[in-house]
Amino acid sequence: MLSGLATAPLRRARARVREVLDGISERVGALAAEPAAGRAGAMRAIVADLDACLRPHLDWEERTVHPVVDKFACEGPAAFSASMRYEHEIIQRSLTDLERRTGAGDAATFARHADRLLGVLFAHFELEEEVLFPILDRTMSPEAFRTAVGDGPAARRGAGGS
Repeated sequence: MLSGLATAPLRRARARVREVLDGISERVGALAAEPAAGRAGAMRAIVADLDACLRPHLDWEERTVHPVVDKFACEGPAAFSASMRYEHEIIQRSLTDLERRTGAGDAATFARHADRLLGVLFAHFELEEEVLFPILDRTMSPEAFRTAVGDGPAARRGAGGS
């Protein structure tokens, strides 16, 4: 039952992000069928949508969720969320690399790198959902969680993101 969990709002927001990423994955898969003249634009649109979906989410997590998890798991230089933060760096670098690849117009290489990034993202989400979120659910009430992390980036930017 999701509603009684401290992380219920975060889990719902994560489900929306997954839906966006699933749609982006379908677009990546369709790149090869895109007319050559439209491929570069399609690749730029994919990168722009990934950027709009991910960067606010990653930044918000690092400012809010990770410090709370660390408080209950392990703080300091070997903070519990250190590996998750490092994965954020990998994701940010991969997104920058993908953006750079849009100029080459090589849809096959772009798709391979985009699929790799999406795989990292889905594995990262699973780690958070199966390891980090349960720590918060065991140690915090829904009210305490909301007080600590707020409503998430979607509340500040409007509907659609998380």
